[in-house]
Amino acid sequence: MKSMVRTLKMMLILALSVPLLSGCWDRVDPENMAFIVAIGVDPGPKNDYLFTFALAVPKPVNAAGGGSQSPTNKKLITVYTVESSNIASALVASQSFIARRLTLIHAKAFIFGESIARTGLMPILSEVVRNREFRRSMYVMTTRGDAETFIQNILPTTETDISLWIELELDPNDMGSLIPIKSRFNDFILDIESAGTGAITIQASPRLDIRKGLSQIPSEGSDSSSSGTSQPIIGKQNAGKIRRYGEIPLEFYGSAIYKGSKLAGFLDGSETLILNMLTGSFKKSIWDFPDPSDSSLNISMIVSPEKQTRMHVQRKNDKVHIDFDIDMEGDLVSVQSKVDFTKPENTKKLESLVQKQLLEQSNQLISKLLHKWESDCFRINNYLKSTFSTLKEWEDFNWREHIKDVEYEANVSFKMRRYGDQVGPAIEGDASRD
Repeated sequence: MKSMVRTLKMMLILALSVPLLSGCWDRVDPENMAFIVAIGVDPGPKNDYLFTFALAVPKPVNAAGGGSQSPTNKKLITVYTVESSNIASALVASQSFIARRLTLIHAKAFIFGESIARTGLMPILSEVVRNREFRRSMYVMTTRGDAETFIQNILPTTETDISLWIELELDPNDMGSLIPIKSRFNDFILDIESAGTGAITIQASPRLDIRKGLSQIPSEGSDSSSSGTSQPIIGKQNAGKIRRYGEIPLEFYGSAIYKGSKLAGFLDGSETLILNMLTGSFKKSIWDFPDPSDSSLNISMIVSPEKQTRMHVQRKNDKVHIDFDIDMEGDLVSVQSKVDFTKPENTKKLESLVQKQLLEQSNQLISKLLHKWESDCFRINNYLKSTFSTLKEWEDFNWREHIKDVEYEANVSFKMRRYGDQVGPAIEGDASRD
């Protein structure tokens, strides 16, 4: 009898426990969620912030067949802005006019307006690192102007999936390394929290002139930035200043450099290529150089590392010396002159010019980052720490105060590898008789 009572009690406890073990009490169906794909931050009017959110617009579903229909409305996102002291409060306020449950689990981009970036980001970052919904794989960018204006101009024309569009648009390999290779939130916050390290984000900008149909490519002589009749180097442009018209009214081009949690300045596309090369993250990209036979023309080649850049750090007392060993190679893809660069003498001239250009640009960028902006974007501190016996010695050294006094030397080697499918220049048949 006692054993039967004990058995009945166990069965009763088990029956009552089953509902509690289901784990679905706080479940929210995806159909009831509103997915935030981009967050922008600007300074607010009352010592607070303006948070701009871009929500993915749900695709209409065919109720009969269960499949997606072709949307008649091509709008992919809806955008709104809320004033608040932090993101969590902004999301709570947003639920007063957003029917679905807001979530950040699929957020792809975190965008800082230029003014808030120059003021300092630590109050915002302190909240983000605590929020479980923020993924550290988000892309981080700094836009010229306001983040709100930038997000309002996210108007994709070639994709129907906003998340896919962001992933494709911000893939540094698709961009040819004209944006920083390491531009995810995880890289950004680790650099911010590391002593002396300079954090890097993508440089972005809205193009209101393109949206209004007012953009024009300046004619010869009307652009003060052009030098004579020389062809422009495409990489020497910043986001918002690319010579074009048409398509989406925003751009991702170049990088933004931080000193601590404050924006130090922007690098154009060419400087970003050099930065990726010096940090050892460069893979390959189209690169323009002046033609050694005619400086008014450009040649283009696919440049890739023969070996990834090696950095050697030496310290003697308080003096720090850095050596960069850079080995690159190139495949010729565009030549407008009639010079045959397969000839040994011409190959040597071309290699010498490219090597000289890479060396000059490397020295200029290293000096700008270390001596002018005092920002260690090369993560020298990771190597320098090993030269100290204890953590206290390293902390007492105060790396930030010594960045401006760093001595450096860049050693560049460049070799031509291929010359294209047709190795010789294209020559007009009648011209060959002259």
